Amino acid sequence: MRSSKANAGMQAVLRGAGLLILGAACACLGDKQSAPRASIQGIRTANPTVLVGPQGDPLEMPSDVAVGREGSVYVLDGVHHRVVVYDAEGQIRFQFGTRGSEPGQLLFPLGIAAAPDGKIYVADSGNHRFQIFAADGAPLGAVLMPSSPSGVPPDPTDVAVDLARQRLYVADNDNHHVAVYDLANGTFEPVWGGPGQGQRQFRFPFLMDVSPEGYLLVVEPINTRVQVLSSSGKFVNFIGGWGVKPGQLFRPKGVAVLESLVFVTDSYLGSVQVFDMSGNFFGVLADAAGAPIKFTTPTGLAIDAKRKRLYVVELKANQVCRVDLE
Repeated sequence: MRSSKANAGMQAVLRGAGLLILGAACACLGDKQSAPRASIQGIRTANPTVLVGPQGDPLEMPSDVAVGREGSVYVLDGVHHRVVVYDAEGQIRFQFGTRGSEPGQLLFPLGIAAAPDGKIYVADSGNHRFQIFAADGAPLGAVLMPSSPSGVPPDPTDVAVDLARQRLYVADNDNHHVAVYDLANGTFEPVWGGPGQGQRQFRFPFLMDVSPEGYLLVVEPINTRVQVLSSSGKFVNFIGGWGVKPGQLFRPKGVAVLESLVFVTDSYLGSVQVFDMSGNFFGVLADAAGAPIKFTTPTGLAIDAKRKRLYVVELKANQVCRVDLE
């Protein structure tokens, strides 16, 4: 149980992140039906904006989003085998990627990450590899995932960059582990985890994020939790657990870290819940009245820490919703 001291500390963090400022409701986010209000603490947002695809060529079931340098937003539109790039104000700048297996081409990609040095990493799922792009979309390299001893083809669903440790993590969904790639040497290290429901075990790991301290957060939709591992690959704790009540998860899909706060999407419940790094539940994203916002199949998440903005991919709405956290 959270102590009063810990709760006060988290309130200070939230105030510093600007999460308690009242905001306007977003009509595009759908009905605001939720669990009983008395049991939920709303974390309110402001200035909602919707990002859609190019005119006449809309997004189709986008899965993930990343924020690059200068606030550029990279939306992964895997059905169209492309990445659509927006500026910080939400205007489309360009797109890159076409269907195929050649360098720079993509095949049903699922996850994307932006590194502080400007490079963009994409989990090129259908090609069993990850690719590296420059900030302008120019292809810089492609790395095939190693084969599994079980014979199951690698299925990369997401990438997460820890540039401070020169490491790239790749979620291998079908093999139930996380591949670890040494960016400095260009080699794979021993995988982290294996199939199961226990500590340091996974069932179809999906999207991920890395905290500023180097903790890896892995979403497990089937195990209905987020698993936290240290930078050395040791188990730290679980966030969430099966259920439909506040603080529980039914089908988590995306995760993003802001300071000591962990944002998690639940595609079935249509919510974005907020925890601390220890797994303590703090609240859900809410509208101006404090009612929890119901997103349409929320999946990937990304945070623009400089501008205190949160991007939420709404997969079945074919859009990304941006909200201000202050």
